[in-house]
Amino acid sequence: MKRITYILIILSLIFKANFVFAGPQTNQTVIDSLTSNYINTSGREKLENYLELSRAYWKIDPQQAIQISLDALALAKNLDYNHEAAIAMYYLGRAYHINNQYDLSLEYLLEAYQFSDKHKFLEIKAESTLQMGIIYYQLGKYAKCYQLAKEADKTFVELDNRKGKSRCLNLLGLYFKSQNNDHLAAGYLDEALKTAKNLKDKELISAILNDLGSYYADKGNILEAIKAYKEALNYNKDNSQNYNVAQFELNLAILYLQHDENDKALSHLEKGFTITKKLKTHRLYSTYYDFLSQYHTKKKDYKLALNAFQKAQVYKDSITENQQTNKIADLELKHATRNKELENQKLRELNQTKDVKIFRQYTIGLSLLLALIVGFFVLFIRNRNNHKKSEILKLEKSMADQHAEEMVEKKEALEKSENALKTANETKDKMFSLIAHDLRGSVGNISNGLRMLLTEEDLVLSEKENKEFLGSLFHSADNSYELLENLLAWARNQSNSIKPNLEMVDLESIILSNLELLSELGKIKSIKIFTSSDNKIDIFCDRNMIHTVLRNLISNSIKFTNKGGIIEIRTEVREHFVSVSVIDNGVGMRKDQIQNIHKGFTTDGTANEKGTGIGLALCRDFLTKNNGWFNVSSEIDKGSIFTFTVPRRPLSKRKFSELVKKEDSYSLLNF
Repeated sequence: MKRITYILIILSLIFKANFVFAGPQTNQTVIDSLTSNYINTSGREKLENYLELSRAYWKIDPQQAIQISLDALALAKNLDYNHEAAIAMYYLGRAYHINNQYDLSLEYLLEAYQFSDKHKFLEIKAESTLQMGIIYYQLGKYAKCYQLAKEADKTFVELDNRKGKSRCLNLLGLYFKSQNNDHLAAGYLDEALKTAKNLKDKELISAILNDLGSYYADKGNILEAIKAYKEALNYNKDNSQNYNVAQFELNLAILYLQHDENDKALSHLEKGFTITKKLKTHRLYSTYYDFLSQYHTKKKDYKLALNAFQKAQVYKDSITENQQTNKIADLELKHATRNKELENQKLRELNQTKDVKIFRQYTIGLSLLLALIVGFFVLFIRNRNNHKKSEILKLEKSMADQHAEEMVEKKEALEKSENALKTANETKDKMFSLIAHDLRGSVGNISNGLRMLLTEEDLVLSEKENKEFLGSLFHSADNSYELLENLLAWARNQSNSIKPNLEMVDLESIILSNLELLSELGKIKSIKIFTSSDNKIDIFCDRNMIHTVLRNLISNSIKFTNKGGIIEIRTEVREHFVSVSVIDNGVGMRKDQIQNIHKGFTTDGTANEKGTGIGLALCRDFLTKNNGWFNVSSEIDKGSIFTFTVPRRPLSKRKFSELVKKEDSYSLLNF
């Protein structure tokens, strides 16, 4: 009976393996069915439904596919189901590939390859090999691609897997295309298509036809390319709302746009966009809006072109954000796996200790039996041996206790190190994500604006529109310059390469220098910037650092002050300290917004000026190095006051701590 049950399980696994690599199904009904089965099942069946659900999300929502695959991998490892664990690794590699995260994709595909090779899962090993070859082809590493394609082809031949063989022929055709060997490229692609048609696998036929269309398009044979894409569409007539159909419609639209057949291009864009709306995939939204922007540009409808371009950017940003989320989830899984391995190691050591104790008990029993046989003489020897063994046991117990304490200490140290590394990585990722987003937006606006001015001969702007257009480019350029300047200072500060050069400095020269530097920026918004106090006072500080602090605070006030506003710089001299306030009558802030600026969050300025929050973080670090601090007070619609305080003369750390407690304006925001 057990043998029959085992055979049925093996047959079930073989059927699942064949279904696993049959290609993703994207029908919503299938997804709903799999979700229902997952909820109502348990054990291996639950895990298999979970894996199928992950594959169904590959092209609809790769982010969701990644998360489901991560959960499936964790579940498979907990249940010690090696075959399902190998499939989950492969699925993660596929999902990360679709999500354009090639580094993580290659990492999991290689892990799946090695794991499958160890456990003799030849089907998964071959699929992982082929998928790595596809990624290396897309990365332009053609020699590696060819090597992996040949290895996968050899395994598929051993397995008598004709579908896998066809996919390998297709990849080899693409490889020879990259080597400009048209004869071999066309031969491999035709052979791959012939094999797929013999198998009557519509999805595989469509994929190969898509590659053939790209091949003909690259060679300038547009008619053959269109013919290939349309034939691919015919193979999807039964399911006209899937991801591949949308991609084929896009390919046709691109070809027609390249040859200025704009009406035909629009027709295919609209068909593809209808499918995209039903699939709700950000990747297709981003691509279609990109080419919709090109279509409107060709039609000289620049307003619609800009609108489509902005929508494409929104979806691209969403994809980037999802990729960051994927990295965090991946780190969490690795951390959980590492903890599980440590627990298993501890259990193994405990079992070994128990085995030693059992062995000792057996030895003692045998000694007692021998003692009864040989008499008092043996009893004397046994007593002496027992005494020695007691000493050995004490020594072993002491060593075991010491080893256990060392293991606990090492585990605690490892956890502290991992937590510190995770916090540092999260801070760095957040900072660079914000910087990359804002810098890309600013530079993109400048590039696109200048491209329109230089290339669009029919572009006619009124004087007002021209002024507003140039003003927008100026804001983007100024924002990029300020961001880069702060970023360089922040990076040098984080690496401790900036050391304060503390000396007696004329405060008035710093204030006047900043007024001269930023007055022109204020004039763009008709903002008056002035100082209302006598600033002829010396302070003990690093001139460049304090200059940077004041520049950032004034720039911040300009961003959040409406046109026609005023910004006042006021100095207050005390016995041991000097306070400099930047006062504006701008939009002001709520209490929660004041707290947020110390967490790195920012809002757009009154003229849509962008910021990352790095400026205020840099101010706080520089003031700390100058024995100073800053605080903020603000009221909605009335304005804000940013005040920083620095010493008038050199102070020891002890003297500074005593004096700073007496200062009414001292703020705990530094700590």
